[in-house]
Amino acid sequence: MKFKLLAGAALAAVFAASGASAQEGWYGAIDLGYHWPEGIEATSSNNAANAAPYSWTFNQEEDWAGFARLGYQLNDHWRVELEGGYRPGDIKSIRGGAGNSILGLCTPGVLRTAAAPTCGSPTGEIESWTVMGNVLYDFAPGAMINPFVGAGVGINHVKLNTVGQFSSVTGAITATNPAIQNLTINDDDTALAYQLIAGLAWQATDNLDVDLTYRWLGGSDLDFASTGSNALQPGVFSGEYRDQSVTVGLRYS
Repeated sequence: MKFKLLAGAALAAVFAASGASAQEGWYGAIDLGYHWPEGIEATSSNNAANAAPYSWTFNQEEDWAGFARLGYQLNDHWRVELEGGYRPGDIKSIRGGAGNSILGLCTPGVLRTAAAPTCGSPTGEIESWTVMGNVLYDFAPGAMINPFVGAGVGINHVKLNTVGQFSSVTGAITATNPAIQNLTINDDDTALAYQLIAGLAWQATDNLDVDLTYRWLGGSDLDFASTGSNALQPGVFSGEYRDQSVTVGLRYS
């Protein structure tokens, strides 16, 4: 009985202001946090020696992420906003499955032997810049703790810059098809993007909210042109950028 009374009192305290109206009008926000790229699963425009495209996953290190938002509170529950985001990260690996004639890219400039066969990681980074239009729904406007959900659509501009050594070379070794060959990708592309949003807002003051926000980002395929140092030429790699992030932000209205 005491537990039920305490639980009820706690809920009442959290949502004590839920009957109050949210302030209609403009707001601005800054968010900082961490993101987890899911890896770009890409296929090449040119076929490998097995008559199939190269099918590699471009894995990226987890890193920080930042967002800036300008929004408008339409009414108690609904708000819209324009959001700019940035997600950097170093290349972790570029590898494919066993069905590939060449499994992926290794550290450039490292001579691998039977005694030292370690492939290593290629160098480089992937950077993502997003511009999104979001629509959000507040479940408890005016409350001390306000859960919210939302969705957004916009564009994602991604720059891929990497250099790696082919893990193996197919065909006879010749002057034009040497045993050591590198692949360079230094390209950027822009594609349609969409995201799902969920979070909690804590009302610090009448004008300031602290937002804890989760974002899942997806989109259409991006194209990145590659250049081989010799005979191996995969062509253009195409794949989707997907990402998850968690941020803490300050929203002032």
